[in-house]
Amino acid sequence: MNTSEKIKVFVTLTAMVIFLSGCLNTMAVQEEIPKATDGTNLLDQKNHETASDKTETDLYKVDTSIPVSRALAAKMIALTYNDYADIKTMDREIQYEDVTPSDWYDIYVNAVTVQGFMNGSGKMFNPLEPLTYANAQTLLERISKGKFKVKMNLSKELQKSYITYNDWVNIYMRLLSKLSGEKSLEEAYGIREREFVLVATPANSTELDAWEMGTDKGIYGFAGLPMDAYIDKQIRVLIKDNEVFAFLRVEDENPVITNTYIADTSKDEITIFVGGVHRTYKTFKDYSGEKGKIGDIQVQGGTLLDLQTCEETVMGRILLVDSKKIELEGIGNIELSNDYKLYSIAGEKPQWCSLSNLTIGEDLGRFILKNNKICAAIIEKKPVPNKIRVALHKTGFTGLVHQEVSVTSDESFIVKIGDEEQIYKSGESFNIKQVAEKLSDKTPRVNIRTQSGNGKLKILSIQRNGQHPKYRGTLDIVKLDQGYSIVNELPVEEYLYAVIPSEMPTSHGLEAAKVQAVTARSYAYVQFYSNRFHSYGGNVDDSVQCQVYNNTPETDISIQAVKATQNEGIKYNGSVISANFFSTSSGYTANSGEVWADYNDKSFPSYTPPYMISKKQFEGESFGDLTKEENAKRFFKASNIDGYDKEFGWFRWNVTMSLEELSASINAHLKQRYEANPKLIKVLDENNIFRSRPVENIGNLKKIDIVKRGQGGNIMEMVLVGSKATIKVLTEYNIRFLLQPKQYIEGKDPIIINLSNGSTVKDYSIMPSAFFVIEPNSKDGKLIGYTFYGGGNGHGAGMSQNGVKGMVDKGYNYKQILQHYYPGTEITKIY
Repeated sequence: MNTSEKIKVFVTLTAMVIFLSGCLNTMAVQEEIPKATDGTNLLDQKNHETASDKTETDLYKVDTSIPVSRALAAKMIALTYNDYADIKTMDREIQYEDVTPSDWYDIYVNAVTVQGFMNGSGKMFNPLEPLTYANAQTLLERISKGKFKVKMNLSKELQKSYITYNDWVNIYMRLLSKLSGEKSLEEAYGIREREFVLVATPANSTELDAWEMGTDKGIYGFAGLPMDAYIDKQIRVLIKDNEVFAFLRVEDENPVITNTYIADTSKDEITIFVGGVHRTYKTFKDYSGEKGKIGDIQVQGGTLLDLQTCEETVMGRILLVDSKKIELEGIGNIELSNDYKLYSIAGEKPQWCSLSNLTIGEDLGRFILKNNKICAAIIEKKPVPNKIRVALHKTGFTGLVHQEVSVTSDESFIVKIGDEEQIYKSGESFNIKQVAEKLSDKTPRVNIRTQSGNGKLKILSIQRNGQHPKYRGTLDIVKLDQGYSIVNELPVEEYLYAVIPSEMPTSHGLEAAKVQAVTARSYAYVQFYSNRFHSYGGNVDDSVQCQVYNNTPETDISIQAVKATQNEGIKYNGSVISANFFSTSSGYTANSGEVWADYNDKSFPSYTPPYMISKKQFEGESFGDLTKEENAKRFFKASNIDGYDKEFGWFRWNVTMSLEELSASINAHLKQRYEANPKLIKVLDENNIFRSRPVENIGNLKKIDIVKRGQGGNIMEMVLVGSKATIKVLTEYNIRFLLQPKQYIEGKDPIIINLSNGSTVKDYSIMPSAFFVIEPNSKDGKLIGYTFYGGGNGHGAGMSQNGVKGMVDKGYNYKQILQHYYPGTEITKIY
């Protein structure tokens, strides 16, 4: 296009109008935007709206000549309406001959095709074909879904012209801004503007995978965008998740990279580590004395122009970490700078870290200060879990932020605020309100300990099982923005005293408690390093999110079990495992990969570690291949199995539900389960193919089909045929959650589960397990419901807690039991 034609395109583009055409969906909220008329210039309305309005002047300054291909447009549209992880794990349905799974755009083309935003021409998608202005208008109309009428007043000739990147980004983002209403683009779509220095791409680094770039803010994807030319430049982009949504412009040709770790130096070179990648620069000076320091560097095209190191350092035990500050023992809260960076040099190579790597309760390394704020931290050693800090929930485990805190003890105890200490007598109580005005950024917590150091502290503002719980160790009451957190610090071994009885009845005996002690210690070890509750000042919490702690007080048996297994955990190939367990077995455990979808890509079935395989849990002859329905039926209806769990009521159970009751349960929870992982709920389409599609209601249930079982007989896939939709449900949890044996029809009697010990349970909130068979119930030749015959309680992967009791009764010791449930592991000291 010549210059005059470009000018024509620009002039005619300013006549683009977006008309409010009314909402096609009567349930949607109408937009409060004046109706535009022909000739209204919505590309520049700064003179027509107030400053408080969402104005059309918020255009992005785009300075690049990137071509806009259909593939690039597909990427932006897919990321607008989906999280990157969902796009990546979406079932591949496309069959275009010019799009293969190895292409960078494959997942995006699949998403926009499945969701109806774009389509191909016959067997071709033409992904690299440039987008025309006419193509862009068609896409925008589809995206607006009838909410706005999009019109570009262009000649037929110009409609066929290729749209510029600047025009595409601005018009596309203009429409999203309209569609987002009162919300920001980040609130509505998760799209945010970001500025960073591009340090490396696969063109100059072997540490990065294809379409990955290392920046001073971390590693991002840039699929489909030419970024190599911007190395060592400060750039501005739009980001969705960790993927570059759109490139905007270069901000600085000679940028400063702040708070970098100087990994190595020589006479004429310096190697930095930042954002997860190394980069070596030429230097004009000898910086060999700066290795191991934090510094701000200015760069230009592979050359270091300047280096300013940060010398002020503080150290101390970490007590709390959140997005704004870090609290160090004896120092108090120190604000984090906006561009703080965290590194670990505790291993063989430097690591790029997050706040969760700052293990609470540990003194790990150096914190570097700039202008009285933490600009970087260098972790120099791996923490060892001798002690653990437990964030305590309110009564009923309803949250970790307390409004009231009151503490007493059966012996004298000491309350410490900063350097001040006050002794309280036995039976006296301390209330946080007495000292609230003394708390500050420098002294944000109260520490409480018994005078002897061996007593227990009772929290009067919390109840567990109708009693005020008592805690070993110390208590910290920490001032938060909305209240207080309460953190109990104590040795890991003493922590286990009150985990065991909260997770398994100590009436099972000492040997069973030893089994629970080793599994709980292994689990605590893994959770300690996860450090998920750092913003409350804890490594773990006291609920089922980690392990239930002190809901039932410690007993002599739990203490004996911990001491008898001191420091022992479960390892596989040298690494401590997170030892999964559940309540009651049906007589078989399940392969873990046939229970849970993959954590990262949500695929199902997933990988099963060798120590989490399906195992027989009874003595006697096998019932054959339990993936076959006839064998599963014989097994789950059998009541004379010599199973390790046979003495417990949940070993065998049955429940009858009508089609009406099942429909009510399914429809009450279907939307929630679909949104939790769309890949695991699929709808039968007009071509008789199950595809992941939004679904909220199947109508009246007509039939249940069991499609696939795991090796242990657990149901992996089930089809529910309804009057409005037929769906395939994957994973045991989805199946159990949809088929809740709970009454959702007003005025009807509770639903009763019959247990093998003669007892009953009313309105259980989840089907006890996925180890069951179904039998249809008919009346006058018409299906009216189903009876479920099942066994066990829980997910069924790993160790059965009640099975442990049965094995103990048969003479097995704790190590034999653990190696039965976790084959190939070793029981050994883990710290």
